[in-house]
Amino acid sequence: MQTLFDASAYFTYFPDCMDTKRSLWFVRGVFDVDAYRENTFALSATSDLSAFRTCEPFLSAFPSVFVALADRELARTVAEALEEYAPSVIVLMPREGAFGDHANLREVLDAGGEKAVSRLIMGAIERDAHGVLDLADVERVRLEAIPSVLSGVSELDRTIGGFYPGELSIWTGKRGGGKSTLLGQLLLEAVNQGHHVCAYSGELPAWRFKQWISAQAAGPENVEKMQDRWSGKEFFSVSPLIQKRIDEWWKGKFFLYDNRLASASDEDSILSVFEYTARRYGCCVFLVDNLMTARFSTSADRDFYRAQSNFTGRLVEFAKKNEVHVHLVAHPRKSQGQLDADDISGSGEITNRADNVFSLQRLTDEEADKQGYQAVLRVLKNRSFGASISLGLDFEESSRRFYKAGTGSPNKKYGWEVCGEQELVELPDETETPFNEKKS
Repeated sequence: MQTLFDASAYFTYFPDCMDTKRSLWFVRGVFDVDAYRENTFALSATSDLSAFRTCEPFLSAFPSVFVALADRELARTVAEALEEYAPSVIVLMPREGAFGDHANLREVLDAGGEKAVSRLIMGAIERDAHGVLDLADVERVRLEAIPSVLSGVSELDRTIGGFYPGELSIWTGKRGGGKSTLLGQLLLEAVNQGHHVCAYSGELPAWRFKQWISAQAAGPENVEKMQDRWSGKEFFSVSPLIQKRIDEWWKGKFFLYDNRLASASDEDSILSVFEYTARRYGCCVFLVDNLMTARFSTSADRDFYRAQSNFTGRLVEFAKKNEVHVHLVAHPRKSQGQLDADDISGSGEITNRADNVFSLQRLTDEEADKQGYQAVLRVLKNRSFGASISLGLDFEESSRRFYKAGTGSPNKKYGWEVCGEQELVELPDETETPFNEKKS
């Protein structure tokens, strides 16, 4: 005969009055246990409901646990605690009105004897299994009705269906290959579709991030070639007039993690800011650029890779909890040849946790001349449809935009270009950037 787990440090009960072939009754207190004894137990004076976790072997030895409490709210609290701390236990609740006017099991026993007590469990309601769904009861969802965020690259959207809520996408590729640039473009596409977005950039100060993505928003027709007055370096810039209209367009829709914070780049800080912007501003698309810049509490390489995996898992949990889509940039281990999902630096669990994995590869001039395009976007993993695709992309330097090879035009129109018909006056020249201010 199997020995019953000793739970006497947490519960009040009579071991000699336990029959594991019958339901175990949770009662209000020690007086109820003393009055009825058989298969009854209560929390000891020094225990709380978390004791169910330690004593799960005791509880699960019985066919079920009947929450024999007259107080419906208290009974519900106890049942929920059993489901949380002892999920293997079948929980029964008394039917409505089972206790009548009585406040506890002792009053039922005094008024009607053992027969009245035995009737308490008649018609008891079994709580739904915690953490288990009956497949027949799962609501059918039409995939075509799920509100995904489109990438703006039609072939990619037709392949993966867009970026769905509750998912994590990982982007990899060689350093300087354009991952951040393409993802900036995807965030602009999301804003253009009416979504709110939030980005973490561990490598760029806020002014530089805005400078780059403003050029993408402006497009090649709305940027000007400039020259650094000291070095002679030529670059493209957005005029104050165009910048004003872009700022009006994305104000209240595009948010950036402030990496000047004292806790900047700490994983807890990133997630707390993301949680805030999801709740406060309704952001539904997030970018972490990139995994290597997030700070973890560990320093050992092995622990560091584990910490990266854990952070990725926390991003997955955040995405599912808030029904948002998270884009995560992760560098590859190798720098040569075509990449696959296993080439991402760190623990292999990083890609296992992801719903999508993409790679972006910039071709050499020789390869570009041969292939007829400048970059290749590949779908390495797609959990929803098992899809894969390889797309040739071209790059427009002045506005830093990628576009489908062969289309000949990156002139995507964003909402700021048609958001207002009011007359705009020319603004004064921009102040010098922090970069220029340091020169002499």
